[in-house]
Amino acid sequence: MPISAAQSQCPDGWSFFEGSCYYIGAEGYDFLEARRYCDSVDGELALISSSKENAFIMSLLQNDNATGAWIGLGLYRRSGKLEWRGLHWSYTVSFSNWTVTDQKTQAAIAASQRSRNIRCAALGNQHDWAWEARDCDVGDGMKFVCKSCALQQICTDRTCFRLLCVAESYSTTKRICENLGGSLASVRTEEESDAIKDFLNQASMPRDRSWAHYRPTVYLAGSYDRTEGDWYWYTTGQRENISSGFTDWSDSEPNNCGIGCTKENCMAMSANQDWKWTDVRCHTRRAALCEI
Repeated sequence: MPISAAQSQCPDGWSFFEGSCYYIGAEGYDFLEARRYCDSVDGELALISSSKENAFIMSLLQNDNATGAWIGLGLYRRSGKLEWRGLHWSYTVSFSNWTVTDQKTQAAIAASQRSRNIRCAALGNQHDWAWEARDCDVGDGMKFVCKSCALQQICTDRTCFRLLCVAESYSTTKRICENLGGSLASVRTEEESDAIKDFLNQASMPRDRSWAHYRPTVYLAGSYDRTEGDWYWYTTGQRENISSGFTDWSDSEPNNCGIGCTKENCMAMSANQDWKWTDVRCHTRRAALCEI
């Protein structure tokens, strides 16, 4: 089975800069719609952490007629005060490029109930793409900037396996894989399994706070049918019994989290078990492997 080496690159339509991929979305999206779009394609609204990154994004927007472009900052209440933060709990602002006007009015915006809708950040065309505070609900003339990790994938003669950039639940990663034109991955042969394990050992895993205590696990397309009492692959338009083909369960797996427990109905590969299969709870945020 021919195996092609994993390459770090960007999907079609995305631009590469210092290890990340960037996409400029179409006009007409409000802040929440833009955020949902980026999430659906394995990315997030861009969080800009340096002047070099900011300049690169500005270069993508040069000669654009949009009035602005959403980025991933919002005004949130923390310890009784409003402050600009990223959309994810762990991000704090370390770099900014506000317009002179907005630098002077941040405190007023934070304190004013009249400005409670002006709590989303964007790059503004009228100020050479400096940052502005915008009304989150107004999408007219607005584009948006998605950011994602560089593409990590390995291809066989059957399919390409792509590691998602996000750590999410089974249902969310399943939907993202489908949005990308594929499905969560199934593993059909020992050779394919060995290639995936080698790939995962070298890959950069997405960050998730739970991994402060646990090594990574990566969702696959396997799911347990409680009615039939067996495991199945759920790939694009197909449902196949796993027991009838190649399997690579870790010792004592699947164990449904132990005697009397009925909550582990999804399949993952576990770094803690040499990337063998294990049954896991479906709602937990984990990395995921798509076949595309």
